[in-house]
Amino acid sequence: MKNLALIIFGIFLSLQGFSQRTADTIISNNPQKLKVKVLYFHITHRCNTCFSIEANVRKTLNDYFKSKIDSGIIDLYILDCELPENKEIANKYEAFGATLALTTYADKKELKTEDLTNWAFQKIHSSEVFISELKTKIETLLK
Repeated sequence: MKNLALIIFGIFLSLQGFSQRTADTIISNNPQKLKVKVLYFHITHRCNTCFSIEANVRKTLNDYFKSKIDSGIIDLYILDCELPENKEIANKYEAFGATLALTTYADKKELKTEDLTNWAFQKIHSSEVFISELKTKIETLLK
């Protein structure tokens, strides 16, 4: 009976690890038109704050920049920086944990990356402020 309980407990723990994994999101439509790339990196096992940052980034883009994403003016990358397939891009942006960055482009060339990680963790406790300020930051970069 003890062995059965241990086996069930082991299966439960294994399933918890799988439930933490979410699929990466890459929306990249038209490199010729690209002006801003929004990158959010996370680790495999995330806290509620990290999930909230992702949710608010997605909400901002869906509510205010959907047409810009559809046309390729804005790209969205949400990636687990611990996965081997994301190692190269995570290293490029120095993302070794939760990282939010905005990168500007002109003529298919990367110009500048702004690390918004500290800002995101400071503002995430008010979704309205987070979304409003992120919207303004993206609008500024699109000009």
